[in-house]
Amino acid sequence: MMRLTEDNFSTIEEHFFSITLENGFKVILVPKQNFRETVCMLTIGFGSLDNSFTTKTGEIFSYPEGVAHFLEHKVFEMENNQDAAIQFTNLGADLNAFTSFDRTAYFFSSTSDFDDALSLLQTFVVSPHFTYDSVEKEKDIIRQEIDMYQDDPEYQLYQGILENLYPETVLAKDIAGNKDSISRITLRDLKENHHFFYHPKNMTLLIVGDINKDEIIQKIIKDQEKLSFPNFQLPIRNQIVHNPVIKTRTVQMDVALPKLAVAYRGRHFKTKQSLLKQKIALRLLLAMLLGWTSNSYQDWYDAGQIDDSFDIEIEVNSDFQFIILSSDTFEPIALSNKIRQLIKRRNKIEDVSEEHLQLIKKEMYGDFIKSLDSTEHLANQFMSYLTEKESYFDIPDILRQLTFTEVIEIGNAFFDAAEVTDFTIVPK
Repeated sequence: MMRLTEDNFSTIEEHFFSITLENGFKVILVPKQNFRETVCMLTIGFGSLDNSFTTKTGEIFSYPEGVAHFLEHKVFEMENNQDAAIQFTNLGADLNAFTSFDRTAYFFSSTSDFDDALSLLQTFVVSPHFTYDSVEKEKDIIRQEIDMYQDDPEYQLYQGILENLYPETVLAKDIAGNKDSISRITLRDLKENHHFFYHPKNMTLLIVGDINKDEIIQKIIKDQEKLSFPNFQLPIRNQIVHNPVIKTRTVQMDVALPKLAVAYRGRHFKTKQSLLKQKIALRLLLAMLLGWTSNSYQDWYDAGQIDDSFDIEIEVNSDFQFIILSSDTFEPIALSNKIRQLIKRRNKIEDVSEEHLQLIKKEMYGDFIKSLDSTEHLANQFMSYLTEKESYFDIPDILRQLTFTEVIEIGNAFFDAAEVTDFTIVPK
């Protein structure tokens, strides 16, 4: 008999329930008493990295770039040309979706008619009704979306630094693909990828809100029993090749101020250490070095070398790890050198101290607690940090247990083996 498993986190007075149904469908329930809005997110383990894969029988499949994102668009198309988004609107729910490197997510928020919206979500994603004509029509819509991104300097900065970090790999390609790849996607491609990946064994359903866990689970079980699926074996994702990074690159765009991104690519290595622990340790180290409480940040800001656009992005994945530091700046070359020197001297910087670490920990803990007050934000964070062994709710314990020595060791393990690059957008 299937039973709900409860995970308790007494220090933050939070808990969640999880269960895997007989068909492999995983469900996670995060009760939030007295919240009016309920958020439901269905995640499929299928993203832009999966356009090339091998089945367990040894068959190799390769598809044009952007196929996961294209499929995300087309799944909204229901029987008789109905649009799933409109159906959700009629139920008083707001539906949206996104595609990332490794997943596709469909989610809605609702304050009423939640049960009907929940059934609809489970049904429409596994019941594609797109046709040759609708696929051809969608190509023009996605081409327009790609054109919009081409004119966005922030997006181009991010895409450009990824091309430097992972040249000639799928990570360097736009998640939406390009005009040529979109033109080559066929109805058959979309149906095959839906068959390979849109299966209960490759799905996780998360619900955050004021819910009755037992009633919800019984409803989901009944909904899933109405659906039928073919036999399933999850395809094997091809490993990302670590070609040498492109050391530096500059492009021109219509910008008022140069935009700089400096990035570090970690080595691909297998470790038993928690990925979540590694990510938090790197975030703590970089906050000490370059967060708003650091001397470097304040000095550079006061000197006009960085502004409020300054950002730090940390990605720690089992397949890839990178850190991107970016900002608008009048002095991109000088700022790139300053960042590189600061990272190189990180263990000798006065800001990297036990006292500063405790301050940063308190700030991060405060941000975590605030995030619990929004069902939508919590749902996104929960799915982003979810692994087989850890969840978003483990962050406070990791923060408490991480020592100054461990933060330094994890930082050294990453940066000592990392390759560095920069990408700059300058005014035309």
